[in-house]
Amino acid sequence: MIRIAWVAGALVVLVTGVIVAGRTARRHDHPGVVPYALLAVLLAGMGATIAFSRSGLVPIELDAISELLLIGGYAFASLLWIAFVFEYTGRGPAMTPRRWAGIVLLGGLTVTSTAVTWAQQTARLQVGLLGQLSSLTTFVLQVAVFSLGLLGVVLLVRSAVTYDDLARDSAVAFALTGVGITFLPIAIGYGGQLGGDSIYRVVFVQLAAVVGVLAWTAFGTDAFERGAAAGHLARKTALDAMSVPVLVVDREDRLLDVNQAAAETFDVETTRLRHHSLADVTDVPEDPPADRPVTLRTTTGRREFAVDRTEITGTDGDVLGRAYRFRDVTDRKTREQRLQVLNRVIRHNLRNDLDAIRGFAEPIRDEELPAGEASQYFDRIETLATELVDLADAVDRSQRVLTGDPLERTQCDLVTIARSVAGSATDADVTLDLPGAVVIRSDPDAIESVLTELLDNAITHTDRTPPSVTVCIHSTADGGRIEVADDGPGIPPEERNPLLEGEETPSRHSSGIGLWLVSWTVTRLGGELAFDERDPRGSVVIVDLPDLERSNQFGPPDT
Repeated sequence: MIRIAWVAGALVVLVTGVIVAGRTARRHDHPGVVPYALLAVLLAGMGATIAFSRSGLVPIELDAISELLLIGGYAFASLLWIAFVFEYTGRGPAMTPRRWAGIVLLGGLTVTSTAVTWAQQTARLQVGLLGQLSSLTTFVLQVAVFSLGLLGVVLLVRSAVTYDDLARDSAVAFALTGVGITFLPIAIGYGGQLGGDSIYRVVFVQLAAVVGVLAWTAFGTDAFERGAAAGHLARKTALDAMSVPVLVVDREDRLLDVNQAAAETFDVETTRLRHHSLADVTDVPEDPPADRPVTLRTTTGRREFAVDRTEITGTDGDVLGRAYRFRDVTDRKTREQRLQVLNRVIRHNLRNDLDAIRGFAEPIRDEELPAGEASQYFDRIETLATELVDLADAVDRSQRVLTGDPLERTQCDLVTIARSVAGSATDADVTLDLPGAVVIRSDPDAIESVLTELLDNAITHTDRTPPSVTVCIHSTADGGRIEVADDGPGIPPEERNPLLEGEETPSRHSSGIGLWLVSWTVTRLGGELAFDERDPRGSVVIVDLPDLERSNQFGPPDT
């Protein structure tokens, strides 16, 4: 007996789905069109199959396998739904051919596992342990498919409510579609509990309703005329376009978002943001000082940043999180230091030495000195001139350090560099305290210049003959450490303090430029410079250098 109502329902649903797919497919260049069209055809096909099977017009019998076919169709419908949401809203991964293949594979696995479980439960196939494993696998896969469908609804609502990216009518239509698809298993289960043809009526009504909503969206709204607004995408693009690192955290200091500059500077794995806190990424103070920079670990070693913190508040004024903006001032501060040092060199060192040369030269010119004393004046003039040449060389080296080519990042052995530099110091007794090897990724030429400058400084300012210097190399958690110790009079506080405090003043400054050159090079290498006293006399200069391959990595996730 032919049931006209079922035939009419099948034709209406099938024709509606085809028309919806055809209308949306004409806008194939719009995001989300392909999965939307496929979704319309799939849901219409499922509804038509059910209706024709109950109409008596087509010899289709679904009684035995109805739930299996419905669950299989639901799996692919839910996966097409989440693919549509990802593409349409832009709030998800791009649907590449590989990801489409993954969707097909996940749907196929769900259908296959469900079929094995169904065969085991209906005694049509006895597969023993495989059947038991398939029950667990089916449960996991169906939960995953359901969760993805629900995620699509959440993303759509969030785009409409939080980001105002969707028109209200489009958002309502899409949300109803997602709810209808996601909760289809509930309709299947409810209809099955009612018995008889109830499962077909309940499921058909829900499928027809969803197809109707799809038609309303395609014909009654301009959802595919303008697409989703680019509000959140524009904000994300603007954030990534910023050249300075930006980190966004919630009120518990858990990472919410980072821009590309922050990901590169602090080595942030953007796919695992919620697993980490601000402290895992960088040791910035919760309330950073506004009047001075802070030193932080980065992928290029330790750098100095001026940090701005902005509170993110809700409409009721409650603090929801904070945004941190980091401006790297390392190079600017180094340039300021160099200007201070050059000003002092011109104002103090150069003028004083030239005044001294003139003072020694005038008596010689006027022939007012005995021959022996004139010779001593000549020696003094030569010494001062040599010091001025050395000073000019140091200024030239500082220029190359600050404006030269970018630093290399190659594997270099601190022990090998120390042996090479110590071997060239023939006018001192250099003792090496070295392990087998300390290999880090850094710039070997810059490290060699640091060690050469430290040895020269220790030899030049000693009061012992011959000078005695000890070079120690150690491995550290972040890289390597170089220690240069001498037995001279030590480095006086007036030489150390400007370096440690990072500035010179007319009343407080060092006398040379060598240690500043070391400080600037170490800073550029991302390292740290420190001083200590040696027992019983002398000083120790300590240089900590990071391995630029592992200088900043995520700490352990919050537990």
